[in-house]
Amino acid sequence: GPADPLFEALRSRRRELAAEAGVPPYVVFHDSTLRGIAEARPGSLSELARVQGVGEAKLKRYGEAMLATVAGYEEAAE
Repeated sequence: GPADPLFEALRSRRRELAAEAGVPPYVVFHDSTLRGIAEARPGSLSELARVQGVGEAKLKRYGEAMLATVAGYEEAAE
């Protein structure tokens, strides 16, 4: 099917986070985790924590960036 624009937005944010940290993108989050985030559209860290593949360390490190990406997408979609 067509690419999910939120998934694509999360992927590009992940690429930026990985570049900043000097690690490969999959170290930040796997694609399957990004798909889970795109489906769940979490509005808070506790909602994001329920997504498979989001552990406590990643939540602390990347949680706000992921939530901001979801929020920015929600605003753009309205």
